[in-house]
Amino acid sequence: MHASKWTGAAALCAGLALAHVAQAAEDGWYVVGFGGEAMTENVSQSELDQNLIDFFGAGGLTVVDAVSNLDDSDTGFGLAVGYQVNEHFATELAYVDLGEFSYDAEGTVTDGLADYPARFGLSQSAAGPVFSLLGIVPIGERFSVFARVGIALMSVDADAAVDIDGVADSARASTDRSNGMYGLGGEFSVNRRFGVRLEWNRYADVGSEDLTGDTDIELISLGLRYSFN
Repeated sequence: MHASKWTGAAALCAGLALAHVAQAAEDGWYVVGFGGEAMTENVSQSELDQNLIDFFGAGGLTVVDAVSNLDDSDTGFGLAVGYQVNEHFATELAYVDLGEFSYDAEGTVTDGLADYPARFGLSQSAAGPVFSLLGIVPIGERFSVFARVGIALMSVDADAAVDIDGVADSARASTDRSNGMYGLGGEFSVNRRFGVRLEWNRYADVGSEDLTGDTDIELISLGLRYSFN
């Protein structure tokens, strides 16, 4: 489903890596620490509300009234080790925490004979290593832009809990899966060793099929790079 996205991102990386070949190449190891806002996509509060109604309905209960809340953004952060092959191409291995999204609802259900207070909660978190390739275009002496494409090996934990009139039950699902990712960014070199990055990345099909389904997560981050060369 996302094949055209990967093809486009890979082509852009390749194009950037081949651009401006006349400039001098530099190489060396570096580290990057970054953090920002992670936003879960493909999640609809109205769809989750309907799923909850269907869930209670399957147990012979009807939702009388309810109030729900969806928190689809959280803090995301990570640490990367990279090697810049030349000024147009680099590779990075990072550990990325994409934070958590949560949904909760509280209200009243009935079995036709009596009303019962009910609560429901659902959450998902994702974190893991990410390997990516960067195609880089220098703009002047201090600024550069880059495109990224890679593979994320995410560990996803999803939890669901329900309480009806004091009777509680819960479920947990944990999955390890590989996901494609791609992104764009820019970097300003403060000096030979330090640089500041602003970056947007998208991680595709992150989620637990049993509880939350597949979701995409976007991470907008600010990072600090330190070069060892």
